[in-house]
Amino acid sequence: MINEEKVILMTKLSTYEESTGKEDLNKARFFQSDYVRLNCLKTLVSTTILFWGVAAMYVYYNLAKVIENLTTYDYGKLARNVLLAYVAVCVVYFIIAWLVYTYRYSKAKPGLIRYNQNLKALIDFYDEDGHTIKNSGRKR
Repeated sequence: MINEEKVILMTKLSTYEESTGKEDLNKARFFQSDYVRLNCLKTLVSTTILFWGVAAMYVYYNLAKVIENLTTYDYGKLARNVLLAYVAVCVVYFIIAWLVYTYRYSKAKPGLIRYNQNLKALIDFYDEDGHTIKNSGRKR
């Protein structure tokens, strides 16, 4: 005989796993601090690649002007300004990434708590040998 409570729990678990649960369960593999740090590190790497790519495109686009003024540049000041711009961009993106990933992790937490509660309730339907308990579906 089919236990309706068990089927409902299994349906809830399956629905969650197929929808937002994929991402949430992936986040649950980490502690919050590790998840946020890892994604902030990814953001910093991406920001670095993007910044230097944009800088290279700017130089390439203005190559004639750069070559024309090659001997008149103050390279110390230029390097300082470029590095300050790079640090500013990295700090801004780091703060944004920290806020976004902290929010995403905290948003996933209630769903994971419900998922774990439903999973424990489903486990309660089985005895130590893995057989379904026939009466009410709960251990006594």
